[in-house]
Amino acid sequence: MAFTESCAGGFSPGFASRLTLRGGHRAFVKAVDAQLWPVEASHYRAEIEVAGRLPKGLPVPWLLNTHDDGRWVILFFEHVDGVAPGQPWTAAQIRRVVAQAVAFAQATTPSPIELPRDHPRLGGWTGIALDPSSIARLHTVSTWASRHLERLTAIEQQGLHAAQGDSLVHCDRYPHNVLLSGDRVIFVDWPHARLGAPVTDLIALLTGVAADGIDPEPYLHAALPALNCPPPSFDTILAAHTGFLMAGALAPMPTALQAITEEKLRLATAATRWLRHRLGNPR
Repeated sequence: MAFTESCAGGFSPGFASRLTLRGGHRAFVKAVDAQLWPVEASHYRAEIEVAGRLPKGLPVPWLLNTHDDGRWVILFFEHVDGVAPGQPWTAAQIRRVVAQAVAFAQATTPSPIELPRDHPRLGGWTGIALDPSSIARLHTVSTWASRHLERLTAIEQQGLHAAQGDSLVHCDRYPHNVLLSGDRVIFVDWPHARLGAPVTDLIALLTGVAADGIDPEPYLHAALPALNCPPPSFDTILAAHTGFLMAGALAPMPTALQAITEEKLRLATAATRWLRHRLGNPR
């Protein structure tokens, strides 16, 4: 190894760095201490299982090597010289990323790898409705969601059903997991991948756009037919996705992971606003 460069950003408590190796070759490495962060280490191990099976040709970083000694979980990827989108967003940039998301979905339906069909990153209104402390916190975040909690709980149940499918779904495709590299759009970080309806990833992506203050609707209409998703199904999956974000934003979190809670609240606020608009702005 000749040179290391720490990578800023991200929400994991782990280590991330770009490595320049002898001969000029570059790699990206991330690592986490499994004793200090067992949940995060399980995510790293899940990513090893997924990334190691993704076929070449997909717009994802190639997994070069791994190490897991029970204490440290380390992943080595090919280096992608890119930047996250939305700094700030342009209309052309959004169209480009959405187009790649649609193309990826079409290329990975059916999924080229076997994955679970559960959706742990969808749904949350039901759990909020069962917890008085969460209900109280919700009222301070969104009085609209608090008033319509029973309806949102019913809609998200439909969304959990509508989100089923046979596509390879990233399940965490927010803009911080997207890289723009030249004329390529690369999707990174794969620990949460599942089989499902690909519109789930588009919802996450456009929620990030909405959280940056941009109306996502103009970028949605052309994509829904390409993803074979009728608007009513989209709305139910959006409700389930919003519930997941809101539940995460309201849940207690260790101080070291507070940035995750803050980001989920930012995304949940935008997703709730978007969902309310699509449901006809009920009071």
